[in-house]
Amino acid sequence: MCLRPLAAASLLVVVVVLLGGGRAEAQAVRVEAGGGWALPSTEVDVSFQRVGAPAQEEGGIAEIDPGSGPSAYAAVGLVWTLTDNFSLEGRLRAQQSQLRVGSEDVSPSIDRCVSSCPEGRLRALSFEGRLSLTSIGRIAPYFLVGLGVVRTTVDATRIEADGDEFQLAEVDATDAGGDVGFGAALRLAGGLSLTAETRVTGSLPGGRDNAVTTFPFTLGLSYKFR
Repeated sequence: MCLRPLAAASLLVVVVVLLGGGRAEAQAVRVEAGGGWALPSTEVDVSFQRVGAPAQEEGGIAEIDPGSGPSAYAAVGLVWTLTDNFSLEGRLRAQQSQLRVGSEDVSPSIDRCVSSCPEGRLRALSFEGRLSLTSIGRIAPYFLVGLGVVRTTVDATRIEADGDEFQLAEVDATDAGGDVGFGAALRLAGGLSLTAETRVTGSLPGGRDNAVTTFPFTLGLSYKFR
C-alpha cells in the first residue's frame, strides 16, 4: 500500500494552514480510545519443514492469507486552534489488530492445524497529525496522517497435509510504517465526543516482506481537557 504520496500531500495541507491561518494556540489535551474491525490486505509467507524429515531435506514456503479480526487503539495528543474553521491535533497513537488464521487460509491446502491454527497480530505505534473542520456545528470531519513503526507477528504452529505433519515457522516483521485516514467526531457533552473513522495502516513503500497492511474501521470516545 503506497502511503508516501498521501503523507506528503497531507503534510503540505498542514503547512499551508499553519502559514496562512493567522493564529495557532495550544488549547487542550485530548485522550481517546476505541475499537472496531480490521481487514488485512497482505499475504504472509511462512517457511515450513516436514516433521521427522532428515536434516538434508529441504523445506518449503507456505502462504497465509489472514482473515479480518477485532482492532483496538488508544491515543493522547495536543490540540491547537489554527483558524475559525480548522484545528490541528498532534498525537501519539497505539493500535493492535488481530489477524485470524484458519486451516482454509493456508496455501498449499492443508487438512488441519494439529493443535490450533496460528494467531496473528499487527501492532502499530505512530505520531500523527489530525486536521479537523470545526465550523459546521457539533460534527467535525477530519483527515489524518501518521508515521511510526509497525510490527506483524504470526505464531508458529504444526499442520497436517496428505498424512504428513509440517512445522510452520514463526513470523516476526518490524518495519517503518504509517497510516492515513478520515473520520468525524460528534460532540456529545462538554469535552466528550464520539468518533468514527476508517484508515489504512501498514509499512511504507519498499518495506520488509510480511509487513501486513490493514484497513481498520473503528468507533471511539475522546475527551478534551482544557
